[in-house]
Amino acid sequence: MKLYLTQSADIYSLITQLASCKILWLDTEVADWHTPNPRLSLIQALTEPTDLIGESAYILDVLDKPKLVTYFVNQIMANPNIEKVFHNASFDVRYLGGKEQVKNVTCTFKMVNKLTKKSRRNLLKISNKKLKTLAVELCQFSNVDTEEQQSDWGQRPLTEKQLQYAKMDTVYLAHVHRHLLALSKG
Repeated sequence: MKLYLTQSADIYSLITQLASCKILWLDTEVADWHTPNPRLSLIQALTEPTDLIGESAYILDVLDKPKLVTYFVNQIMANPNIEKVFHNASFDVRYLGGKEQVKNVTCTFKMVNKLTKKSRRNLLKISNKKLKTLAVELCQFSNVDTEEQQSDWGQRPLTEKQLQYAKMDTVYLAHVHRHLLALSKG
């Protein structure tokens, strides 16, 4: 996968390019998340919201590369001119600079919560608020993989299945985001 970047120079270069985007759909994968010492493994970024297969999705391998993460935070997360869309923003932001540094974040989970409040209950007919569920039930994606979520994101090399999972998370996110925006305006 050419959009899976492991070399620091390539990742720095991509971050610099991403800094000119107006909006990014982002996700992270965390190794050892259930331990006292979780480690950020991947940062995924999608640049084209109509992408259905992940051709505009980038996977940045940042495991044990804190300087790259700091550069990403400074160039992307702290930049108020870039809208950053996450599904569960509070989780991802914890690994990407924290609430103090991060600017201009949209959380689709919070959007879902607003749309499912009692006064608007009819707008969303969903069985739960997980991203994969929303991708299937709102956006009609099929064959959505949920297995790899709990996989070992600290192992290297990552499997093709893990990379596919990581790439598609941002695709689902962008489509769910667009769907929720349309419902919010309707």
